[in-house]
Amino acid sequence: RTSYSPMLARNLLETQHQELVQDWQSWRISNFDYLMRLNTLAGRSHNDLTQYPVMPWVLKDFRSPSLDLNNRNSFRDLSKPVGALMPERAAKF
Repeated sequence: RTSYSPMLARNLLETQHQELVQDWQSWRISNFDYLMRLNTLAGRSHNDLTQYPVMPWVLKDFRSPSLDLNNRNSFRDLSKPVGALMPERAAKF
């Protein structure tokens, strides 16, 4: 088993994260691949379904018979946290 000092482990993790971000920003990997790899870097396990994967909640329309990805109303307002999407809850934020 390999043991790393905390500083070396942190530097390695930061380097891996920077490479991942560069791959995503340059379109070498998809959004899905970026999020899956980010979850892995965060230490989430495929074996524990209570913590994996973490994906952003982006859809708002769950009632239409088909989802129109060209319709802006199909997506939630990403400028607000999930808890502030409803007007009565937004007043608390």
